[in-house]
Amino acid sequence: MQSKQPCPICQRQKNSPAIFESEDWLVRHSSETNIVGYVLIEAKRHFLDMAEATPAECASYGEILQRVTKGIRRLVPAERVYTFTLGEVVPHFHVHVIPRTSQMPRGYRGRGILTYPLEPKADSALIEIFSDGMAKALSKH
Repeated sequence: MQSKQPCPICQRQKNSPAIFESEDWLVRHSSETNIVGYVLIEAKRHFLDMAEATPAECASYGEILQRVTKGIRRLVPAERVYTFTLGEVVPHFHVHVIPRTSQMPRGYRGRGILTYPLEPKADSALIEIFSDGMAKALSKH
């Protein structure tokens, strides 16, 4: 599904350069949270959900998700790595990949992650360190 309107997801991410880019996917650190290691895997092509993905996008999705999850586990002391997609605002498939550390308050664990505050933003120096490490981890494949 293509939209003639500018994509709000792409517009929002202009200040968050891609950590990694493949033929089908972009990996970016979220600019809307203070959770270091919270990344978005974005389809380069605009579509709503995996039912609209091409066979190539389907095949490469599992690989990029695994690589990102492994990278997060190497770089952040995550006890769990949450993944979810909502797609309510625009038809642009993207996946939230969020590390959950032992320091995260209990109320934000599991489904509670959806209520995690968006402010204050994460320290940009920490995001840069994480992003550099993730770029190296993803480029090794």
